[in-house]
Amino acid sequence: MILENTDDIVVKRSDYKRIVQLIMSSSLDVRDSLENEMARALVYNDEVYPKDAVCIGSIVEFVDLTTKEEGRITIVLPSEANVKEMKVSVLSPLGAALIGLKKGKTINWVMPGARVTELKVNNVIHPDEEVR
Repeated sequence: MILENTDDIVVKRSDYKRIVQLIMSSSLDVRDSLENEMARALVYNDEVYPKDAVCIGSIVEFVDLTTKEEGRITIVLPSEANVKEMKVSVLSPLGAALIGLKKGKTINWVMPGARVTELKVNNVIHPDEEVR
């Protein structure tokens, strides 16, 4: 099931290249949905990427508006995923839903078990930029 989402999503050029490569080598259920999201994404050069948008490496504070549950995760490449550390792969249903969203934006997404949910990004933190 593919949902129609109309809010723009934005992706760093470097993330876009990595995600497209991952999509091509993946057979996961989320592949088609993520491919559709990348097809409609606005691709930005890394140095001008909006600071309030989710990218690989971002810490994302979000709420599931359907269940009212809040969460805080880091979006990572599949090889870095670690449930105990709340590091979620960009190829997971949650990671694929949140990548490219800006703070305050929502997306309707199909989660495991065919459960449709609406996710809202409350905050985006880029740890690599805080060190500077």
